[in-house]
Formats: sequence, C-alpha cells, structure tokens
Amino acid sequence: MRSLAHIQEKLFITVYREEHINSFFNGKYFNIVAIALFAASAIYYFCSGLTISHVNNSGPFFPSSNLWLEGYPVLSLLLNMTCIIAMGYLLKLLNSIYGFIRSHTAITLSVFILLEMSNPHITTQFFDGTALCLLVTMLTFIMFNSYQQRHSSYSIYGSFALLGFYSMFQYSCLYLIPVYILGFMQMRVMNFKGLLAMLFGLVTAPWIAFGFGMITFNDISTPEMRNVWEVLDKEQSLSLIIMSAATAVFALMLMATNMFHLISYKAQRRAYNGFFSVLTIATIIMACADYTNVLNYLPVLNLCFAIHAGHSFTINKFDKRYIAILILLAACCTAYIYNF
Repeated sequence: MRSLAHIQEKLFITVYREEHINSFFNGKYFNIVAIALFAASAIYYFCSGLTISHVNNSGPFFPSSNLWLEGYPVLSLLLNMTCIIAMGYLLKLLNSIYGFIRSHTAITLSVFILLEMSNPHITTQFFDGTALCLLVTMLTFIMFNSYQQRHSSYSIYGSFALLGFYSMFQYSCLYLIPVYILGFMQMRVMNFKGLLAMLFGLVTAPWIAFGFGMITFNDISTPEMRNVWEVLDKEQSLSLIIMSAATAVFALMLMATNMFHLISYKAQRRAYNGFFSVLTIATIIMACADYTNVLNYLPVLNLCFAIHAGHSFTINKFDKRYIAILILLAACCTAYIYNF
C-alpha cells in the first residue's frame, strides 16, 4: 500500500510540474522570452549585413511597401519589428475580444513571433509581407465585429476600401478580396446591400486617385515580376523552402485535427474559425502559385499557423504538449542559424 501511495504521489507531482510547464508556454512570460529572442535575432542579422533587397518593387499604380523606406534601413528595421510585435499582440487581443479560441491562451503571440524569427529576410526590413499581414489583422477585427449586425454595410465598405487602396501598391493583396467576400458571408451579412458596399469600397481609392489627378491611365503598369530565389543563396533557399513547406503542411494538419472539436462550437465561433480556415487554404494556394514572390505570403501563413497551434494547444490536454513548442522553438532557431 505504501509503494502504491508513493507511486501515486510521484505521478501527481510529475503531472503538476508538467502542467506548470504548459502554463509557462501558454502565458505572458514565454511571450516576453519570444519577443526578446526575436528582437535580438533580427538586430543581429541586420548588423551582419546579410539582409537581402526584397524583390517585386513595383505595384500596379504606386511603388510597393518595399520602397517606402528604401533609403532608411534602420528605420525600416525598427518599423518592421514594431509591426510584427504589434500583430502578435493584436492576434492575442482578437481572441480576447471575440473568443474564437474557447480557452484563454497567449501562445498564439509566441508562435507567430518565433515563426517570423525563423526567416530573417522577413524581419530585418519593412516590406510587402508585413504590410499585407498587418492589413489582414486590421480587417479581421472589422469583419468579426460585423457578425449579424444590422449596419454591417459600413464594415463591408470600409474593409474593401482598404483592400482597394492597398491593391494599388501591391497586386498580392488581390487574393484577399474573395477571401473576405467568403468571410463576410460566414458572418451572415453579405446580402445585396453588402454586395453594393463591397463594389463601392473597391473602387473608392482608385476613383479618388484618378479624380484628383494623382494617377492617370498611363501610370497603370504591369507589376514587376522578379524571382526571389535569384537573390538567395543555396542554403538560404533551402531554409526558406523547408520552413515554408513545413509551416503549410502542419497548418493544414492542425486545422484538420481541430475541426473535430470546432464542429461542436456555437455558430459564431464556427464562423470565426471557418474564416481562418479559408484564409489558410487561400494563402497556401497563392504562395504555391506565386512562388517567386513567396515571402509576401509567409507572414500571413505564419499568422494562420499560430491560430491553429493555439487551438491545438488548448484543446488537447496531453501532459507533455509543451514538447511540441520546444520542437518548434528548436526548428525556428535552426532555420535562423542556417541563413548565415
């Protein structure tokens, strides 16, 4: 009896300790560790002089985000780092407000930051991928707030006005238009009035630009199509391929396994998570189709992965689920080091 009680006591202590480890990775202190690691790695890589010049610098009407701070590399680095950290906190705030992950979690911030850290080419300067991911985060707040709202046409108009505006700088933004059409349909607000609001929103920015003479029909240009793989060496290309493919595959796997639990959620939560599923699949398809410009889609894919990982970490109650985070941390650090 004593030996049995001793075994039970040891088992209880082990489970208690492991749950504390899980709580650490799921809490704010690991957020701080991830942010500190991200900041140190980005600054170190920037100082090493290995930062590449991003490609695809021309938009349909205006220069893309890659050129906005071309002559100010330090400012570009600081702005990019600030945006990435801000997106992580906005992702955490999004769940706090709308609860698409039923349990409280802060791990989405950490996972997103670590995935961004793994590829220093998307962290050491402000570029289209960061701007696109920031736009997605902002639009998702607007869209989630419109769920079954009577005056949702204002939200639809504002969202598609932003999409139409940024599409003038970067053609990659265009793939988000059908994604958010489906998203607003999932929010149960896309009716005939909403459709008109969408169309007016998309044409507002070009209409104003043409009306004030900021652009003319002669300014319309075919976006510059250059190959990102031309500016990466063999090791950097291999690291980008492996991390991008692994992020896409595991995002789909986590999304599929989470579905069995999400199906029992209320309709509103299912709608929110259904949008993230659509965004994940669309981003992977675009990254494959536009593979020469894959860096533009990587931050959005990292955001989707972080959401699915947050679901998986809180849904599954395995005692040793923290091991998955340790593996992710090791993989991200290895990918980062491999770029040197």
